[in-house]
Amino acid sequence: MRFKKRALFSIVFSVAVLVASFVIPIVPCRTAPAVPNPAYKWTLCSHSPDAINGLGSIREYFGYTTTLTNSYFILLILSFVVAMVFFHYTTRRKKE
Repeated sequence: MRFKKRALFSIVFSVAVLVASFVIPIVPCRTAPAVPNPAYKWTLCSHSPDAINGLGSIREYFGYTTTLTNSYFILLILSFVVAMVFFHYTTRRKKE
């Protein structure tokens, strides 16, 4: 599989994962009450902007960021890299 085709398939896969994350909770996140020294709990969250975040809670996507925009970019980059590695090893040409 040529590089352009792998890249195109990886981009399509990344966008599909991002769209799916709006409906299905597939993004790892940790939540905690907004108190000093909070005890975080890992769960799976969705990227839906309509999901109500409790007033007294903190939600960190990927354990790194609290903003949805940064989380979108992280999800797109991670899914793109995973798809590229997958296509690299599964769609090799046979050498004759």
